[in-house]
Amino acid sequence: MHRKHLLLALGLAFAAGPAAHAAEGTVTWHDPSCGFFVLTLPEGPAERFGLYSWKSGSDPKMDDVWEGDIVEGEDIEITNKSSGDKMAVIHWANAKEQAQLVRNTPVQCASKWKKKK
Repeated sequence: MHRKHLLLALGLAFAAGPAAHAAEGTVTWHDPSCGFFVLTLPEGPAERFGLYSWKSGSDPKMDDVWEGDIVEGEDIEITNKSSGDKMAVIHWANAKEQAQLVRNTPVQCASKWKKKK
């Protein structure tokens, strides 16, 4: 009898697994010159922002909301919540402040060199 309960529990956990990893983030910075962008991370982790680079699919736009495994995933596919467009991205790092991530983008990112007004 215990075996049936265990199998049922494992089956339910496996079925709920992908949905549990989906999280939402809003684009707060992006630089089309180098392909890097920053998303807000969901409540919970100490780090509030994530740095990503896009590989293929739709380009991110400011204030777009994307969903997927944005907190823990590395080489992931995320979905634009409003349009349904998909984008393959690489998740590089998380940080407490957006400025920390922008400072650590590659040198070819033109907007990291703009003076703040």
